[in-house]
Amino acid sequence: MKPSQKDKSGARSDLGERALAFLAQHRLSASPINYWVAHDYIRGNDPSLCEALNSVIGSSSAIDDFVVREIYEQHVAGEALRRFHGMGEGIEKLLGSLLGDVLSASRNTSGLQASLTENLGRLDEVRDSSGLRAIAQNLAQAALAANESNAALKKSLEATEQETRLLRGELDKHRREAMVDPLTGLLNRRGMLIEAAKLFDSSDGPPALLVMDIDHFKRINDTYGHAVGDIVIQKVAEAMLAIAPDQAMTARFGGEEFVMLVPNASIDRAQQLAEKVRTSIERLRLVRRHDKLEIAPFTISVGVALRQREESIEPLFDRADKALYRAKHNGRNCVVASS
Repeated sequence: MKPSQKDKSGARSDLGERALAFLAQHRLSASPINYWVAHDYIRGNDPSLCEALNSVIGSSSAIDDFVVREIYEQHVAGEALRRFHGMGEGIEKLLGSLLGDVLSASRNTSGLQASLTENLGRLDEVRDSSGLRAIAQNLAQAALAANESNAALKKSLEATEQETRLLRGELDKHRREAMVDPLTGLLNRRGMLIEAAKLFDSSDGPPALLVMDIDHFKRINDTYGHAVGDIVIQKVAEAMLAIAPDQAMTARFGGEEFVMLVPNASIDRAQQLAEKVRTSIERLRLVRRHDKLEIAPFTISVGVALRQREESIEPLFDRADKALYRAKHNGRNCVVASS
């Protein structure tokens, strides 16, 4: 289905019906994100979104919720950026308010200093008690004003600190959400790349990368539907997490592709971990709850590579991915190490 550049009838209901028909055609659930992307695609006002979706439609890959979510994040999700922008404005206001308080306290402190200097200078001119009393009153008033200013500053600083904590919490929350795959709870591609770069800077020994792919995943979606496909993806993620060492990083790197990055590993250790994950998934037996239908067993193929000296994540992933390709070529449901 090609997007229309203009809805000839001008009716929003027609656009909505065509978006729902698009979702049904590609066996996608009518979730808010899927509907939003389909609606924008049918409306045709975003050439980059249309081009991205047409590219997937024209390829051999199936359109699933993960692909649609990626397109949504890349071409639609400006709201997240607006939230970050709003937080930036909030921080700017906090800093402006804090600066104003500090300047106000500084002015009052300068006023106290000037009053002290002036009145101390007048001591030499005082000849009676009334003069001393006037100087004392002036100094007391200046000290009182400075004290009130400092109390107001303290109160304002406490409020600013509380707001800063709230903003920092919101920023941390959105940063975590931007790095995590919502279906599995694993890191997403962006999160893995960020964390891998940190690991590469701090790791003593070479890390190993495992790249895993569910075999014949399109067949699972076509046979049982995307809801079951999502459960299969979640079960693979759970198996990975159960076997991954404490310091290992796990991520959903693509629709049915996963990675595990293991610090300070050897190629033999990495292959052993890959075999554990592979056999654990091979033994899984799933039954669809509502009709007790037993889902056919499914498997994964795994490519393994050990990081070479000064190698970045991209070439390391490329070598592991090529090993995965050889595992697929060798009949699937096996582990192949990069040479």
